[in-house]
Amino acid sequence: MDSRSIDLGATVRVVLITLVVWIGLGAFMGLQVHWSGTSAGTQVGLWPGLAISVQRYLIYALLTFPVLWLCRRFPPTSKRWILPVVAHALGVTLFVLLYVALRTLSGTTVDRATLEPLPVSWETARALFRSNLFEQFMMYASIATTALALQYHRESRRRELHEADLRRQMAEYELQVLKLQLQPHFLFNAMNGISTLMTRDTKTAREMLLRLSDLLRTALAHSGRNEIPLGEELEFVMAYLEIERMRFGERLNVQIHVDRASLAGRVPNMIIQPLVENAIQHGIARMRAGGTLALATECVKGRLLITISNDGPPGAVAEPPATGSGIGLRNARSRLSQLYGDAYELRLVDRDRGGADLRLEIPFRSGEAPA
Repeated sequence: MDSRSIDLGATVRVVLITLVVWIGLGAFMGLQVHWSGTSAGTQVGLWPGLAISVQRYLIYALLTFPVLWLCRRFPPTSKRWILPVVAHALGVTLFVLLYVALRTLSGTTVDRATLEPLPVSWETARALFRSNLFEQFMMYASIATTALALQYHRESRRRELHEADLRRQMAEYELQVLKLQLQPHFLFNAMNGISTLMTRDTKTAREMLLRLSDLLRTALAHSGRNEIPLGEELEFVMAYLEIERMRFGERLNVQIHVDRASLAGRVPNMIIQPLVENAIQHGIARMRAGGTLALATECVKGRLLITISNDGPPGAVAEPPATGSGIGLRNARSRLSQLYGDAYELRLVDRDRGGADLRLEIPFRSGEAPA
């Protein structure tokens, strides 16, 4: 739907609402005239009372549109109020004059005591002007106040939506930056492993390079998505572990336990791989004999639980290595906070026998992630 269709629809809606409001007020006033009679005590029939009042209020309906235009064109603000005040002073003057002219020329002016029509004359206009001046001023003020209040409400709502959209875009940009931080970190570690193998096992190094190429291709395919199904994330993690197995050989033992019900749950894109990488780099890689990395997923009471356990030296969490540490965890916490607020838990603790246990818990949400 183009903007002209939207503008036309909004204009028609304003016209209909204006007519309904003023005809309703005119009918209400007609009922009051019917029930109370004239100032001379004459009883007024229902239909004559309704006709006289509705005709009069239809003139207000007609005069409402220039007032609405004036309010849109000259809205008073704290920085710009002199011109709007002058414009509305002229507006209320024209409003009164037009009302008197339309009532007089349309022949809808009646005697208040007898309800007999008054002649179309200068005297009728002057009498109408004198007797209705304050009432017309109040009518203009009521219309303008209502119109400006609705305008300010719409503008406030539009500003709120705009600010919410800006906040969403900023969060999106921040997530993209966090993901871009991960990829060079991961790539550096993988290339470093390949470089180490090049001097002693070129066949394995070449195989690692091919796997790394596949892995990067998968990472690029997912790069535009903030959340992906756990099943796709685990495929990426398994491909990464294949590379690490080539590098560590028998020193790396991997145990995977996946609850099938958890595979449909959405997780942040590339959230598990850096956590697994941390477990290997700061745990198993520091053990001469290597160790075991255990990865498990399950659904518990509407929550998706992911645990990563690794062998390693005692106290590795409390005293991490000085270089290359903490990027994955800090990045993971920032991304989880962006996506889930306070509804996540990421805890890393030392094990008594050495190594560490990591527990990640997020709300279980399946289906396609919102754009």
